[in-house]
Amino acid sequence: MPQIQLLPDCVVNQIAAGEVIERPASAVKELVENSLDAEAAQIKISVKKGGKDLIQISDNGCGIEPEDIEKSVLRHATSKLRDAGDLFKLSTNGFRGEALSSIASISKLVIETAIRSMPCGVRAEFEGGVLKSKEEAALPFGTVITVKDLFFNAPVRAEFLKNDSVENSRILDCIIRLAMANEKVRFEYRADNRMLFCSAEGSLQARISDCLGASVARSLKEIEWEEFGIRVRGFISAPENLQAGKRNIPYIYLQKRPIYNALIAKAINQAYAPYGDYSPIAVIFLDMPLETFDVNVHPAKREVRFSRDNAVFSAVNHAVHNALQNAISYPSISIANTLRENPPAYIATNFQNPQPPTPDPQPPTQELFPDNRIIPISPAIGNATPQTECLQIGKSFIVCEQGQSMLIIDQHRAHKLILYERALQALQNGESLDSQELLFPEIIEMPAVLSPILDEQKNELKKLGFYIEHFGFNTWQVRGIPAHLRISAVGQAIIGFLENAKESRENDMFKKNALCYANSSAIPSGMELSAQDMKTMVSDLLSLQNPYETPKGEAVFMKMPLEDIKRKF
Repeated sequence: MPQIQLLPDCVVNQIAAGEVIERPASAVKELVENSLDAEAAQIKISVKKGGKDLIQISDNGCGIEPEDIEKSVLRHATSKLRDAGDLFKLSTNGFRGEALSSIASISKLVIETAIRSMPCGVRAEFEGGVLKSKEEAALPFGTVITVKDLFFNAPVRAEFLKNDSVENSRILDCIIRLAMANEKVRFEYRADNRMLFCSAEGSLQARISDCLGASVARSLKEIEWEEFGIRVRGFISAPENLQAGKRNIPYIYLQKRPIYNALIAKAINQAYAPYGDYSPIAVIFLDMPLETFDVNVHPAKREVRFSRDNAVFSAVNHAVHNALQNAISYPSISIANTLRENPPAYIATNFQNPQPPTPDPQPPTQELFPDNRIIPISPAIGNATPQTECLQIGKSFIVCEQGQSMLIIDQHRAHKLILYERALQALQNGESLDSQELLFPEIIEMPAVLSPILDEQKNELKKLGFYIEHFGFNTWQVRGIPAHLRISAVGQAIIGFLENAKESRENDMFKKNALCYANSSAIPSGMELSAQDMKTMVSDLLSLQNPYETPKGEAVFMKMPLEDIKRKF
């Protein structure tokens, strides 16, 4: 009996949809690209329930011919190319003819379109890729595509979606990447009837400001370079405006098509290597002859192959390197910033009803480890208190005697481990971390892509000690911060928490949040400590169940038996 058979078209379409439409953001990306290819000057995106219930894209582009509507949802039906040779001279975002077919096969799709040469428009309804109705309708010029009940016939795939705020954020990320490359197009994005993004037509600098924030846009340096027939232009961040160790994903465009290419990302990071461990904010546009690259690599069109990889790497690396050499400057010292670097000494034990601090002729000293912080952890090593005075070396290491050994402790890692263990225990017990009220609220600007998550995570951030209120479009007012956190680290700390919420599973959120809290709040290397601070830190460290390494496996201290030291002499 024959074992091989042809799959039905409905099954083939659903299999193909899995490669193209992974989540609601994928559907939005494909539909917005179609609007751009239709030369729309205005694109409006509206979603409900993170795109699971509804996605609607409306534009004022050229529209779809009435007789082409039924063909538009068939696989490999496209107006972008005619033969294989066209694959190597593409100037459009779409070309494979799979996007609309894939979306139609896993949703209830409505297409409403009107072209200028026709007296009225057409409205067509599809369910699972099958035409249900088609009728004439009075419609404005352009196209409106409505996607309802995405994955209604693929419930297993729907179970892998995140919560609404995360899906909204991913949709916004796709919109931002397309909006930055098309600054002459007006974009509007609403989620559950709330405006999350709006950008009018204008210059590239203005569009970057709309997408990444005004403070980021002001810190970027322009680049312009050309070699081997490859033109590189865009903007990059200066090293003094970056946080060491933080990973930023660059915005890379090829002929205005958003792509991700590991080779280009490596070329950018390598140019920054002489200045430190930086992963920069970069908006890079590449222009090169159409026949020198191939975009027909993956159904989702994320990958691109170049015929001359070395030339592309060299052009990008030289462009960034040259811009950095011209832009490097020494940071200036601001008296105002210096005054606000250290947080107020007052710690609010009850933030809801804070009492004002009592005047004191002598400024109060703020200990690193007050006794009234989080529940102490049971000792794991007998007598945890060091037997002798502690000595600080290089403002980074603490040396002390413990038993018959000498300890050399990394103060930054030790403090990070202590804060991590205490924060983790408090969060797992459903408790809130201590917060300090700011005498002057701090205004911070959040990346647009994280604003939907911040709005939903305000209560979770309150447990971590952050008291935040909405202040304006993508701006927030911080009235309280975790007790150990420096004011200068507030923005990056909140961004770290929100990125955890975006990417982490619910079962590891406590650990991720506790680690982020510890990373942002721990005292840095190079900070001078008092004798009491050093004693308290050593005592708290040796009280932990595992004082030997940080959650990332970094050694916290070295232990040298006195007998070994004697033998060396």
